[in-house]
Amino acid sequence: MTTGSNNTYVYAGAETSGLYRLSPGASQWEELTKGLPADPMVCGLIIHPDDPEVIYAGTQDGPYRSTNRGASWERLDYPKTGAPPWTFMFRPGDPKVMYLGTAPGEIYRSANGGDSWQMITKSMGSAEISMAFPTRVIALCADPNFPDEMYAALEVAGVIRSSDGGDTWDEISGSLAPSEDTLDLHGAQCSAAMPHTIFITTRQGPFIGPDRGSEWIPVEFGNFSEITYTRDLKAAPHDPNMLYVSIGAAARSTQGALYRSRDLFTTFERVDRTIAPNSTMMTVALDPRAPDHVFCNSRDGQVFGSLDDGATWTTYDLPEKAKEVRALAAG
Repeated sequence: MTTGSNNTYVYAGAETSGLYRLSPGASQWEELTKGLPADPMVCGLIIHPDDPEVIYAGTQDGPYRSTNRGASWERLDYPKTGAPPWTFMFRPGDPKVMYLGTAPGEIYRSANGGDSWQMITKSMGSAEISMAFPTRVIALCADPNFPDEMYAALEVAGVIRSSDGGDTWDEISGSLAPSEDTLDLHGAQCSAAMPHTIFITTRQGPFIGPDRGSEWIPVEFGNFSEITYTRDLKAAPHDPNMLYVSIGAAARSTQGALYRSRDLFTTFERVDRTIAPNSTMMTVALDPRAPDHVFCNSRDGQVFGSLDDGATWTTYDLPEKAKEVRALAAG
């Protein structure tokens, strides 16, 4: 990742275990430890939209924040009984308001930039399916045009929606239930280009939920890829019509890829080239200040980076101890 214009830092978090940083131009990862719990289980990461020095990480001991690109960390005021965070979200237009989702499933809100957190719901609806792991709030999103309209993607329990910024929540799984394949949510995004609509990724493939998720329209992803197990979903920071989807053959597989839609799930193209993922592609991260800088990672510890919108790629293997890599951020 050595280009004259590369100022992108990349952060990767592993469930088992650790938090790692790749600095601009570097080829080796640094493990970040100062102030974090020992052997941190890091399943969620987010970078502040206005200040890339500020990063939030979810650990088995709750949320932590760094104000120096990960050099040191502090635990935030979060209930000791609170579950480990798996995902974070900033309220569109007001980054002082933050949300996080956990496993077991709970949702918390902060009104002061993460300084302190209060639980706003632990009701995951009636579509929960008992799995070998607890229900996870795997993704949170809000409509950029109507930020009080929020959605939580649940693994494995479908979707819940708030119309009032998180004060109350309604179950909207609808036709996703009762199938485990479609209640197994992995990603959720809203787009400024299509208000009152949610896009989701599931074990069975992507869906579009118009009219605030009042119905679920399956996307024929199989027309574009032989494997259709969809994982992470991210909106491009510079183009509201563009969505990135990471995929695999199954939750655990020896195949993985990164796809992109330029037209809000109408068509898809494969983005990754000349790389060899060893496992399911779990996450995707984009640098909002350099939108042609695209990163993704496989479950078993490979991170792939492109500085030219996917034309060429470099592989950055994480340290051997980093497995179950579920969190990625770039900025």
